[in-house]
Amino acid sequence: MSLEETKAQLLAVGNVRKDLLSKIAELSFQEVRTEEYLAEALSQLHNSGEIDLVELVKDGSDGFSGHRFFKILYVFEQALPSLEVDIESVLSCLVCLKKKAGRDLFLGRFYSAFQNYCRMDEKRPDVGIQFILSQDDLNDYVSFLSSSLLAFQPDNFVSAIQIIERLIIHEDRSVRNEAYLALGRLDVDDAQVGKVWGLICARAKSEKDNTCLASLLLAMLHHGARFPSYWQEVEKLLEEYLDVVSPEVQYEISDIVAFRRVDLSGNILQFLLKKLADVSPKDNRVVQNIDYALVELCTQSLPHLAVDLLESSLINGVSVKSLNYFSNELVDKHRELFEQLVTKWFLSGKGSLCNAVFELLHDDLEEDVTFKVDMSVLDDDEKQLYVCRKAVGWLFTKPISAASFILSIYDSASAIIKKEVEQLLYDPLLMSYPGKVRDFFQESITQGVYAEVCERLLSRFSEYHEKLEKIRGLKELRAPAEDLNTYWKDFGRRMRQAQDEGPKPFFKEICTVQNLLYGNTSVYYQYDGSGTPVRQEMQMKSFSHSAEMPVLNILDAERLDYQLRVYRHEIIKDETDS
Repeated sequence: MSLEETKAQLLAVGNVRKDLLSKIAELSFQEVRTEEYLAEALSQLHNSGEIDLVELVKDGSDGFSGHRFFKILYVFEQALPSLEVDIESVLSCLVCLKKKAGRDLFLGRFYSAFQNYCRMDEKRPDVGIQFILSQDDLNDYVSFLSSSLLAFQPDNFVSAIQIIERLIIHEDRSVRNEAYLALGRLDVDDAQVGKVWGLICARAKSEKDNTCLASLLLAMLHHGARFPSYWQEVEKLLEEYLDVVSPEVQYEISDIVAFRRVDLSGNILQFLLKKLADVSPKDNRVVQNIDYALVELCTQSLPHLAVDLLESSLINGVSVKSLNYFSNELVDKHRELFEQLVTKWFLSGKGSLCNAVFELLHDDLEEDVTFKVDMSVLDDDEKQLYVCRKAVGWLFTKPISAASFILSIYDSASAIIKKEVEQLLYDPLLMSYPGKVRDFFQESITQGVYAEVCERLLSRFSEYHEKLEKIRGLKELRAPAEDLNTYWKDFGRRMRQAQDEGPKPFFKEICTVQNLLYGNTSVYYQYDGSGTPVRQEMQMKSFSHSAEMPVLNILDAERLDYQLRVYRHEIIKDETDS
C-alpha cells in the first residue's frame, strides 16, 4: 500500500476518534512497509491540519487496551518527531499516555522519541525545560527533563551545560536527578569535557540524596566510557566518595553490571562488583540483578569475577534459589565451572556453600545430574576423602549425583582412598537406594565406565541379599503379631492426625470429591448452543507418582542420621593449626 493510499484510507474513516484509532491499529498490524507509510501519513495529515494526531491519541486511546493500545503508541512514537505542534501539547499528551501505559512499559519508548522531536527545532529544548519547571506538580513532567537537556544541538552545548549547572543545585531532588542523568551523556567535545567533569566532581562532594548519588554514579561512568582517558580519574573519585553504598546506589550498580548499560574498564568493573559483595538477601531487586550479572560475567569469559560475586552473595545469606537464571545456566552450559565450584565448596566445608550445592541440584529440572570432581584442588588423600564424605552428606537425597561425583575420584585415588570410596558407595548409597544406584552401576558397567568397581559393589550387594534370604524364615527374628498390630494402629492414628492438622491437599481445594459405588466411567452433561443438555461419558484414569525412599532410613535410621550429620558438619584439619 502506497503513502497516498494509506492517507486515503485514514481520511475515509472520518473524524470519529474511536474509528480513526481503530483504523490506525488495523493498518499497523499489516506488513512492515505499510507501518512505515502509516507514521508518515499520519504526520502529513496532522501537519496539514486534516487531523490532530496529538489530541486524538491523548483523548481517544482510553477505549483501547492490550496489543492494540501499544500498536497505537508505537505508530505515534514513530510519527512524533516530525509533527508540527507546540511542545506544551506534546508533553501533556505524553504524560497522559505514561499514566495509561504504566511507567515500566513506557520507559525507553517515548523519551527517545520526545528527544528527537525536540531536536527538530533548536528552540524546543529550552522551551520544554521552562515548561516542565513551571509546573506546580513536577512529578508528572520531570522525567522528560533529561530528554530535553540531551536534545540541544552541539553548537548549543555551552547553553546546555549552563542550564545543567543551575539544575544540579535545584532544591527539588527529582530535578537534580534528571540533570545528573543528562550530564554524563552529553556528547560534548574536548573543549567542554573538562567543565563537565568538574561539575561531576563538585557534586560528588556535596550531593547527599541517595537517589541522586545513584544517578551521579551513572554520570561518572558514562563520562569515563565516552572519554576513556578519564577512567583513572573516575576510579579515584569512586574510591573517595563511594566507600559505603546506599541501597539506591547498590541497585544502580547491579543494574549497570547486569545489563551492560555502560562499557566499563576492568578496574572499574572489579570495584563495582566489590560494592555488591554485602548485598542483603532481602533486597530482591539487587538480588535479581545479581542473577543476571552472574550470567553476563560468564558470557564475557570472566568466571573468576562471577565466582567471587556468587560466593560473597551466598555467604551473606542469599539463597541460590533466588539466582534461578544463573543456576540453570551454570548446570546446563557451564558444566566445568559447576564442577569446580562443587569441589571447591565441599572442600571449604562452609555450610552456606555446601547447602548451595544441595539447592542447585534439587532445583534442577533434570532427574539426575551426573558430574565429576575437579581434581586440580585435591592434592592429597585427606582432601579426596573429605569431599566424598561431603557429597554423601549433602547429596544423599540425590544418590546418582553423589555416586557420579565420588566415582570420578576413583581412578586417581590411592589404594587406601579407593577402599574408603567403595565403602561410601556401598553404605549408605547402594544400601539406601537399591533401585536407583543399582541401575546407575549397571549402566556404568554396560558403558565400560568404572566397570570393575561397580561389578564388585553389585556382587557384594547380592551376597548381602542372599544372606538375608537365608534367615528370612527364622521365627526368632520376627516381631510378635501383637507388637505389629500395635505399631500399625499407632501409625494409622498419627497419619490421620497429621492429615487433620496439616494443610489441605491442593486438589481437594479445587476439585469436588465424588464416591462411585460401581463402574469406571464418569457421566456428565454439557449444554450445546441451543441450551440442550448433551450426555457425555468419560473413562476414568489413574495417576500416580512414586519416589524411592532410602531403605536405611527404615532399617537403621539413627545410625544413618548420625552418619549424614557427621559428613555434613565435619571440617578438615588445617595443618597450620596442628
